Amino acid sequence: MGSLITERLKNIDELPPAPKTLSEVLHRLDDISTSAKTLEEIITQDPVLTAKILKIANSPYYGLSGEVNSISKAVVVLGIEEIRNLVIGLSVTSSFASDFTIKAFSANDLWLHSVGVGYCAKLLGERCGDLDKDELFTIGLIHDIGRFLMPIYFSEELDEAIALSEKEGIGLVDGEVRLGVSHAEIGAFLATLWKFSDMVTTVIRYHHNPKGAGEYIRQACVIYVADQLVQKVGDGWDLDYRGGKLFVPKHLGLGANEIKAVARELKANIEKVRESWNQILD
Repeated sequence: MGSLITERLKNIDELPPAPKTLSEVLHRLDDISTSAKTLEEIITQDPVLTAKILKIANSPYYGLSGEVNSISKAVVVLGIEEIRNLVIGLSVTSSFASDFTIKAFSANDLWLHSVGVGYCAKLLGERCGDLDKDELFTIGLIHDIGRFLMPIYFSEELDEAIALSEKEGIGLVDGEVRLGVSHAEIGAFLATLWKFSDMVTTVIRYHHNPKGAGEYIRQACVIYVADQLVQKVGDGWDLDYRGGKLFVPKHLGLGANEIKAVARELKANIEKVRESWNQILD
């Protein structure tokens, strides 16, 4: 299946290029983790991005209306990781169509789902102990990038997968697999094109099948479980795991009580998280 998708994608001349700011942020994470100045230098090269971040920083969500008038202050007040996540969210969302003509879901539905998965992945990462929780947030935010290409380049297959899913009561991801087209494979192709790390690319490819992720199996398990939890706990996107039971791979290394605690925290905060990110999606 993967090779057929890859061949089709290779023949597409208009795939979205990697956002310059996103590439710099992802390629210089080590610098950014220790240097607010590095992050500020990257952001201020993009006037549109700078304006959006300042608008968000002064939104009611943060309670700082009118107080944040520079990126340097935004970094100090909101923190490096929060600004980094805003940069990634703004950069990625700007690369894709703002809406779809697909009746089953909209671009906004999919983004809000991805935000929820990022947040949930971070909660799970905090309990795993040995994984980078902010890195997991980033992967959760972009794990479904392949789905944003499907309405453009695989619209016929997507329509068929949705129809099959509705007719047989199966998850959309299962419908895709039956038809030989996988949003995870499409996303991994784009991640490779954009020169994401092997870890990020691998987790995107195997976020519905974490056993295939090799050395990155635990990161893939986190995204897999977060994906399920968000679809079961929150309103909105719920097409991949229709009515199925929550499955937690043993490789994740978390017990039932820990998963339940994450589910409770997710349920309590998901609407607030989505409201804050709605500003990015507008």
